[in-house]
Amino acid sequence: MREHLVNLSVLAFVVCAFVPLSHSGVPQSRYEAMMKRETPSNLGLYNATDKVNILTDSNFKSSVIDKDHASLVEFYNSYCGHCKRFAPTYKELAEECWPWRDIVKIQAIDCAAEENNDICREYEVMSYPTMRYFGPKYQPSENNYGTPIETQNREEIKDEISKLVMNETAPTDNWPNFSNLTEDEAPQVFQELPHQVVYVILILVPNEMPSSLGAQTIMNFNRYPQMQIRQISDEKLAEQFHMNQTSRLCAMDRNMNMEPLQYQNNTPKAYKEAVEQFAKMKKLTQKPDAPTPSPDKQNTLIDEEQKEAQEQDKKIIDEVKRNKHMTYQADLEQAIRHILTSEIPRVNQISGERLLALQRLINVLQRYNPLGQSGQTCVNRLQEYVSVNNQEIDGKDFKDKVHQLENELPPIYSSSRYVGCTGSKPDLRGFTCSLWKLFHFLTAQAAAEDKSSDPLEVLSAIHGYVKYFFGCTDCSQHFQDMAKRRKIWNNPSKDDAILWLWDAHNEVNARLAGDETEDPQFPKLQFPTKESCQQCQKNSTSNPQQVVWDREAVLNFLKNINNPSYISRFGLDDPEILQENLEKIRQKRMIGNVFSDMDMRMGMLLYGFCIVMMIAAFKLFAFKGYRKKAYAHDFLGKV
Repeated sequence: MREHLVNLSVLAFVVCAFVPLSHSGVPQSRYEAMMKRETPSNLGLYNATDKVNILTDSNFKSSVIDKDHASLVEFYNSYCGHCKRFAPTYKELAEECWPWRDIVKIQAIDCAAEENNDICREYEVMSYPTMRYFGPKYQPSENNYGTPIETQNREEIKDEISKLVMNETAPTDNWPNFSNLTEDEAPQVFQELPHQVVYVILILVPNEMPSSLGAQTIMNFNRYPQMQIRQISDEKLAEQFHMNQTSRLCAMDRNMNMEPLQYQNNTPKAYKEAVEQFAKMKKLTQKPDAPTPSPDKQNTLIDEEQKEAQEQDKKIIDEVKRNKHMTYQADLEQAIRHILTSEIPRVNQISGERLLALQRLINVLQRYNPLGQSGQTCVNRLQEYVSVNNQEIDGKDFKDKVHQLENELPPIYSSSRYVGCTGSKPDLRGFTCSLWKLFHFLTAQAAAEDKSSDPLEVLSAIHGYVKYFFGCTDCSQHFQDMAKRRKIWNNPSKDDAILWLWDAHNEVNARLAGDETEDPQFPKLQFPTKESCQQCQKNSTSNPQQVVWDREAVLNFLKNINNPSYISRFGLDDPEILQENLEKIRQKRMIGNVFSDMDMRMGMLLYGFCIVMMIAAFKLFAFKGYRKKAYAHDFLGKV
């Protein structure tokens, strides 16, 4: 009996003192050991290996305003799919325009970074990517925020830049001479040039030809101190230099000796190759760049931190790939944080329909807030703020209000990074992934909680946000077109709203599957997969390859994974910020995962049996006592 009591005690101890696992099956110690990091917002789509100069709020004005060079600036959004697709083109443009760097610099600023909000708002950037040309000595003024470059074709961009640069007033004596060589200048073309110039390259560019041909060639070789490029548009003058329609490119030395250059066709690329060949033959060289500073200890530390962060990313990605259907608290929080601190504040003046969209969004966030107590207080006060200001709100004022609340209240967010939406590269997944997670959570919570009778409250808030605030212009237009085509306003119930958003998300996944913006480690599949929900998918009897959805099963699945009790807290920095009751529910669920219903019933039965036996033993020994028996001792005799 004593042996049985010991076994039952051990079982009772295991049941009562069980150490909970994480929601995803990882021991709690792994949570505490897991290092978190906030993805640097200045990583963007370009880095130090590109020829693109990276701008931020700290260097924008010093790099663009009142400079001796012009600037082409791309205002982009690092999570915008269209910006990601355009980035390789912009990198190629910067590479090809690298010889122009003393005249026009190719630069870019990430408007998705919170610290750059003020710049993007000040320059009234409303779509992405946006390219603006800023001339030398540029000074900002009302309605003067640079010259827009509308095309995204690389050759057309170079053509437009060249024409703009050609028409600039020379800011310095070193500015290239884009004017056409005149008959009066021709005999003494070398007299006003520095003594180190030993060759003048003449280009015949008649008026009927694109003027950017000569301008691009001039900028391509601006950094060669022994050579200068000049244009000729007068064909009669060109004849004096033995130039004609078939010989448009010639080199002239100080003795006025002419040497025709061989080129394939009348394009900037062909002219560049011809002049480069001539420079190589004459051993002409470019002026050197300023020496690049050697890496310092700070850069070394940054590299080590990035390497460590990548290792932590890998651990998180491995964990998330094992639990693809999970909704993570960290992602919901990051979506809300980015909306409040980056997306909304980018808009300069919020009024009219845009203000109504903001009010609807904040109202929905207030009703179905996934944050802790401080986060709920923050959103409640924001709701009061946007309700009182019912005429117009300045984007900067909204941002200041958010920061004020963050400073006044205890910590609002329990996480500083994405978890379920971590990408295999910094520019993959992230915010757009977390935004979909938040949208699904809001529709599920609206159906679960009886806080509004309007079945469209969440969908209308989502539609307004995407239309007026979402930073990816191309994505926003796709969503609006899809909403119209799929009749977003014809959902009669909150359950229908959940399924409408699910259908829409799967349509987007189908459209972007295989796209260059897709994360190869997280392919865009139709969700939920059979692995996540076997009941949700059925094979068609007529076509085995076709997926037939059990919409009722899908609805239950979406409600379950977005139930606050089941939201995963894996990877949080400070789970204590969240409400305690959710954690208690989680622990009960974890225990239920370990012990089946049969296990629990048997355990309770054994536990009860143990109590009965202990009571019986107590009565036996405490109330009846025990009988004393005599025994024999070797020395004392009978005792």
